[in-house]
Amino acid sequence: MKPLFIHHTSPYHGHHAQESLDALLVMAAFGQNPSVLFQGDGVWQLLANQHSEIIGKPSIIAQLSALELYDVSEVYVDEQSLLTRNLKAEHLAIDVQILSQESLKDFFQQHSPIIRL
Repeated sequence: MKPLFIHHTSPYHGHHAQESLDALLVMAAFGQNPSVLFQGDGVWQLLANQHSEIIGKPSIIAQLSALELYDVSEVYVDEQSLLTRNLKAEHLAIDVQILSQESLKDFFQQHSPIIRL
């Protein structure tokens, strides 16, 4: 089984997105080979052309782009979360695998622990 991080909050609301990303990268640095799923408002973290400097914060997309440097290659997004927000894969700054609602149950069963910060 592999660990799974679920990113479910918007990128600049509080520190949840950053803390979850930091924990993911630490686990990856120690060879744990985690997966990451963007769900709910977490899909906003994946949008290209973020202008976080307007609010005085570093861009989370720059850090997400570094996932492959840590050998985090299993990056997923919940299809329903995209549809609810009128987003498509071409709006996203990094490559992801899209999971349908039907496939989520099996997907979750393939992971342990599941970390949702």
